[in-house]
Amino acid sequence: MQSIITILGPTAIGKSSLAIELAKNFAGVIISADSRQIYKNFDIGSGKISLAEMQNIPHYMIDIIELWENYNVAEFQKEVKSILQELDTKHILPFLVGGTGLYIESIIYNYQLSNIPIQNNLREELSQMTKLELQNKLLLLSPNIELNKSDWNNPVRLIRAIEINTFGINTKVEKQYSPYNNLIIGLNSSLIEIKNRISLRVESRLEQGAIEEVKEMRLILAKHLSIDSINKKIQQFGLGTMAICDYLDNKIDYNTMKNKYIQSEYQYARRQLTWFRRMPNIKWFKADDINLVNKTSLLIADFLE
Repeated sequence: MQSIITILGPTAIGKSSLAIELAKNFAGVIISADSRQIYKNFDIGSGKISLAEMQNIPHYMIDIIELWENYNVAEFQKEVKSILQELDTKHILPFLVGGTGLYIESIIYNYQLSNIPIQNNLREELSQMTKLELQNKLLLLSPNIELNKSDWNNPVRLIRAIEINTFGINTKVEKQYSPYNNLIIGLNSSLIEIKNRISLRVESRLEQGAIEEVKEMRLILAKHLSIDSINKKIQQFGLGTMAICDYLDNKIDYNTMKNKYIQSEYQYARRQLTWFRRMPNIKWFKADDINLVNKTSLLIADFLE
């Protein structure tokens, strides 16, 4: 049975840096499980690791689609399973690293996902609806629909759920027997420390050019999408990106934008922790443990024996 090392935790906790060190120790590769880092031209705002920071460790599932394209967990699962199969034949250890809980669970729990094709005509019709209209339409199709709070407030995911339920197929995801031998390492810290980390990261992103990046993103999207579709698409990139858009449109000042950005990332981190706390068998470590690499390396070595 193929072994997979998963490293998860809230945003800004240090998952990537730990994964790099562990991948070097075990001659492994990294598969990103981040729903924002899949997009090209969204580097600063998604916290994407740079080529230099990769330290020659191969990374998968980064920069795989264009900003205007749609992507879902079923596509992620299909691509990652293919990568895992290839790595298994080469006896290379994969590290699944990220903070998107649904992406991670789709692999380690082998979710059976509905394989419903994209319906462009239906999507065009639905894209003209408000979020409330989409929610009501979905409830009419499936009164007992099970969606988490994030999905329930995301128009893109509401549209996908409607798309699936139009075919009369239940969107509830089922867990199956996992074909993998899983070790799950979680990084955590106090909420105060997590917020401090996020504040520093947001400051750094703004200094690196996050505002200019969002400007360029909107120009790219304008070449491919309508104004209404652009606004809906921007929501997928996080509330921090939306705060920058409001700043660019002179709706809020710089300090308000920065505070909204920090708060949105903090709320996102708390949602991530809520998701991960319901997952079993996570080996939790303090992110600021000075012996973190050594402790997790010993754990992995024992796991692989």
